[in-house]
Amino acid sequence: MLIAVLAYLAGSLPLGFFLRRFNVLRLNGKFVSIAADFSLGILVTALLPKLPQLMSRFGLPSFVYPLGNSAQIGACALIFAVLGHYFSVYVCGWGGLGLALIMGGFLILAPNAALLSFAVIALTLLIVRRMKYASIAGALTLPFFVYWQYPLDRIYLGTAIILAALIVFTHTRFFLERS
Repeated sequence: MLIAVLAYLAGSLPLGFFLRRFNVLRLNGKFVSIAADFSLGILVTALLPKLPQLMSRFGLPSFVYPLGNSAQIGACALIFAVLGHYFSVYVCGWGGLGLALIMGGFLILAPNAALLSFAVIALTLLIVRRMKYASIAGALTLPFFVYWQYPLDRIYLGTAIILAALIVFTHTRFFLERS
């Protein structure tokens, strides 16, 4: 429960919005937001599963051990971070579309599948030249690549299916609002 709340709050942080708004890095463009969300996905998926070990090291009670091993905690953290990214508590419910956050998280959880999905995104972007179509193509192929690279890991496959469905839903909703 603690991991889910922390992941939701971390995913809700509008890092890209603040970096672009206040021009902290003196850079312009969408690349700053994408890099910030990608980094946030890596941090949430890599650091939050280590929280039970840190809590036990300092003698604090750990409420996350019944959840399972670090792979299960990382997958749970990634799902809640993406939900926090969609429904941000800091900017009145407005959030991003989440592909960079998901890819950053899967680079930690299932690196081979994430790299193959990156290749699909890059190839689709080269052919079609529209990021929204490349995002949907990358999200739809992610569960297949997870199953192909990690056939016995149902936690990663379930996480990939849930997050791919969220990406397709948000991007098609984005199409309908923008067309």
